[in-house]
Amino acid sequence: MAGTTGSATGTSAPNKNAVTAAQLIARARDMIPTVRERAERAEKLRRLPPETHQDFIDAGFYKVLQPTRYGGYGLDYGVNCEISTEIARGCASSGWIASITTCHAWILGMMEVEAQERVWGNDEGQLIASCFFVAEHKLERATGGYRLSGRWRFSSGVDLCQWVLVQAVIPAEKGPPDRFFCLLPLAECKIEDVWHVTGLAATGSNDVVARDVFLPDSHMLRVNDLNGGPTPGSAVNGEHIYKLPLFGVFSYNLVGTGTGAAIGAVDQLTDQMKARTTSGTRLKLATMQSVQLRLARASAEADAARTIVARNLEEMNRVTREGNWPTMEQRMRYRRDSSYASLLAVQATEGVFPLVGGQGLTTDNAIGRAWRDAHAVQQHIALTWDAHGTGYGEWLLGVSPPGMG
Repeated sequence: MAGTTGSATGTSAPNKNAVTAAQLIARARDMIPTVRERAERAEKLRRLPPETHQDFIDAGFYKVLQPTRYGGYGLDYGVNCEISTEIARGCASSGWIASITTCHAWILGMMEVEAQERVWGNDEGQLIASCFFVAEHKLERATGGYRLSGRWRFSSGVDLCQWVLVQAVIPAEKGPPDRFFCLLPLAECKIEDVWHVTGLAATGSNDVVARDVFLPDSHMLRVNDLNGGPTPGSAVNGEHIYKLPLFGVFSYNLVGTGTGAAIGAVDQLTDQMKARTTSGTRLKLATMQSVQLRLARASAEADAARTIVARNLEEMNRVTREGNWPTMEQRMRYRRDSSYASLLAVQATEGVFPLVGGQGLTTDNAIGRAWRDAHAVQQHIALTWDAHGTGYGEWLLGVSPPGMG
């Protein structure tokens, strides 16, 4: 996918940091053996190994969706999804971090310029985490902003970052309350190490706790202002991606990890099955029809998942680059398709997992890890098939109006 460039006035300008999507994806593909070798240690660390984080910095992965005016590449939305698909073939947790950390620069690129300047003005390498699951919080009005206290859960890769985007709710005089993205410096927050899980175990998705942290008005972004079209940030960032409907497309920052885990499991098992024999009769497993069918079906499911995602990414970028916004039909389909692609990835790992036998139950088995990770990806609310399949069916039949775009 081609990238676009922008300047401080929102018009196109040469990008001195220009790099192509193809170059970045190739770098990710070259890293597969390395992250695969580190996967077991990463799982024991429960976070990304420092050398993998540095590899991602050196490769430029975190700059994919960062505005060009702040040293980023401003590439098409979803290049990070393709990068994560490749990385996840070796280590799904690493693929998750490569994509999810990257996408927060996209959100910041839609915020007020004061917030962008605070983060990137003196250091274009500053990274942002997120916590959208509000456990509890309290906002009190102060001069020029709010005092914010609270706890937020599931902040992937937060130990790698300097800032965090959390969600807060402000009651309205009439109607439903307003939701906001709020940008906080992690130096003024506490990270609580609570991430003890069976899937995506190396993502370090810990809790963030804030106590009476000052939140300037310019560090807040109203969620309902992100339904497609101009945003505060698009006034200064000319790339089309800062006008996309956030929740209509957000799941594409996540789905590549599950797809990559499935592809990696199929690839590794295919290599293993070529040489393996049964323990008793020494029958070559490669000659067994059940093995052939399981691998064929799983590879088809993984390929189908990747194809569905690629089709929608091409469409959403093309539509928005042309100055339009995805229609409600398209947004509903995007959510349906990303959750279905995640379901296909789970089915692919389910299909090949029995071929591993008892070895798949050990915590250091790569296929067992991919199986756990693909399931963990689908547990994210943005990819849960029951929720989004039902939502699309209701919309299709006119049972209920669509949710936020």
